[in-house]
Formats: sequence, C-alpha cells, structure tokens
Amino acid sequence: MNNSNQTLTIKEQLQACRSKEETFKTLVTLSKILQRLSSEEKTDENKVKGCESAVWLIVEESNGIRHFNADSDAKLMRGVLVAILSLVEGKAAKDIQQMNLKVELAELNLSSYLTSSRTNGVLAILSQLQQP
Repeated sequence: MNNSNQTLTIKEQLQACRSKEETFKTLVTLSKILQRLSSEEKTDENKVKGCESAVWLIVEESNGIRHFNADSDAKLMRGVLVAILSLVEGKAAKDIQQMNLKVELAELNLSSYLTSSRTNGVLAILSQLQQP
C-alpha cells in the first residue's frame, strides 16, 4: 500500500460513485492495488477476529509512522481494506488513535456494502488500527 497520496483519490473515487453497482466496480478495481500477503504472513496472530471473510492485518511502525499491509480472501473486502487503509497509512500512531475512523469511513460511501456482519468485521479492523 505505502502511498499516502492515494487518500484523496480513493476518497474522491468512492464519493463520485452514484450507484451501488458503481461503488462495487470501484471497490473491485481498488482491490487490485492491495499487495497480497504471503501464506507465511497469513497467521492466526495477524488474522482479524470478528470478520465474516478472512482478513489479515499487519502493522509495522518505523520512526513513529505506521505502515499497513492487509489481505482478505474476498475481493470486495480487499477493496474495502484499501479504502480503510488509505485513511491511516503513513500516519503516526497517536494521530490514528485520535481519528474518528467511523466518521471518516462513513464519508467513503460504503454503507450499502457494510452489512451488519461485515460492519462488525470493519469495526474490528478499525479497532486494531487504533491500538497503541
């Protein structure tokens, strides 16, 4: 992922979608930019608990700045991960902890894709992103 300049374009792309189908196509396109994790990285330790689909999240910190790698067995979820990670990639841990990620996520127009079971998984991802 590691390109924080994508934040605006991803947000703008999703906000420009005028239908559920358009949002779906955008998420599938976005899913292709998420670098796949190796089987060695897909460990129970990296697995996000509470997700309907299998989701793995790796957080690395360098000089106080966080970088994220994630993957899912579901293409749509990979697109959602790209959108979520675009909000936090390359930011300091304390800045991420102070963000209202639920509000930020709501601005990405993903609500039609976040069924109640998927929402629980997304909330688990947001929670993990904001851990100290």
